[in-house]
Amino acid sequence: MPGRAYARRHMQTSPVTVTFPAAPEDLRLARIATPDAGSRAGLDYDEVEDFRIAVDELCHLLMSSTDHEILLSFGVVGRSALARGRAARRHGGPLAPLGELSRSIIDSVADYHETFERDDEIGFSVMKERRSPAVDA
Repeated sequence: MPGRAYARRHMQTSPVTVTFPAAPEDLRLARIATPDAGSRAGLDYDEVEDFRIAVDELCHLLMSSTDHEILLSFGVVGRSALARGRAARRHGGPLAPLGELSRSIIDSVADYHETFERDDEIGFSVMKERRSPAVDA
């Protein structure tokens, strides 16, 4: 069984936020922050990678529907890493639909995900649960 990705001990955590332009070249900021958030939740290496893939897919979805900055926040909820992304709508337009391939990918790597549209905001939530018991080594 793979060990923890980064943290040797389950770390106390407070929410972490990252704001970045809705441009593919800036998505690396989410790709750097996501593994840290997964590690703080005690995810192992494979779980962290699954979480990163899900966040990446959902950030791409937001990028296709906004010209505004994306606010990405991370937290730990019980045994799960949680990411929430949100942005202002592009000229009041709807959130682009999640494609069949993206939905299939996210369904296979995340334990829960949803997208939302409210008022002038679009966004998502995604969770990845730690499968193995916490190890304080």
